[in-house]
Amino acid sequence: MTGDPETGGLAGLLKLMPSTDGQDEEVDWDAMARLWGTTFPADYVAFMAVYGAGSISESCAVLRPKPAFAGHESDVEEETANARDGWPDAGSAELTRDAKWPVIAWGVTVAGDIACWRTTAENPDNWTVAVFRASGLRPWREYAYGMTEFLRLTFTGALEECPFDDSTLWNRAPQKFVHWREQLRLLGVDDPWTDQ
Repeated sequence: MTGDPETGGLAGLLKLMPSTDGQDEEVDWDAMARLWGTTFPADYVAFMAVYGAGSISESCAVLRPKPAFAGHESDVEEETANARDGWPDAGSAELTRDAKWPVIAWGVTVAGDIACWRTTAENPDNWTVAVFRASGLRPWREYAYGMTEFLRLTFTGALEECPFDDSTLWNRAPQKFVHWREQLRLLGVDDPWTDQ
């Protein structure tokens, strides 16, 4: 799911989006597995170690599973609940604490689109990306890629169409990533987006 090791997945993403302003999120993945009842895809674990949670080109927030996104409301739990509300037949089965969610959110855009994993595969490394678009008659679109490869293909314009209602990430590279701690540090001092 992560693509060719040289050009796809995280390695390919690093060529299109420098990790200069990233930070290791130092996530307790065992605690996350207990909380969510599942492990997470290896490319997301790697992304969190290299980039962490933060914003891509002031257009898409990449979310951390827990705790809440430091002063922001858009954490994985909240956006997953929002995405599940829009999932077809979401109300037909009762969700228990031990049930796996049909989708788990990993990002949200300025346009209100929610990027998720479709969690049908037993192995999280085989989860694909599903995007809930805030507008349109067909809100859900699925892509046969993992998170990092999906982002790489979005940045290079290699998907059939822009997956989001906002086109900031579409067919544009390099993109800029800024960790949320760095954004807070620069708040009122400097604008991390001015050199884009």
